[in-house]
Amino acid sequence: MDAHSWATIGSIWLLCAVMSGIVAGEKGRRFWVWFPFGLLIGPVALYLVLKSYEVVPPDRAQICPNCNKAIRKTLRICPRCGHIIVREPDPAIKAGRQAAAAVFLLRKAAQKSTAAVKAEREKRKPTK
Repeated sequence: MDAHSWATIGSIWLLCAVMSGIVAGEKGRRFWVWFPFGLLIGPVALYLVLKSYEVVPPDRAQICPNCNKAIRKTLRICPRCGHIIVREPDPAIKAGRQAAAAVFLLRKAAQKSTAAVKAEREKRKPTK
């Protein structure tokens, strides 16, 4: 192999190492651990970091009921097992929605009753 080929392979290897570190940093892992690892094994490190799961801080984590692994609270489907996460709404939000629905139904009933009263008055009016 000539020097040009070695330079191409070396630059691809270095790019894989840098990308491994960046992707690891985005997933909550350490850049300076994955970058040297990427220098050693190149594209394999990039593949491994892409396949690894995100590190979730405890304050932003919930436990998947199916696989018992920590996942982000905002996820609706577990990335590990594919289980659909069903969340119970916050009691305050639930009470607010119920109150809004009750007000809506009462308004609608009041509009219907006033319309019925007006119609009844129109029937009772003597025609000239």
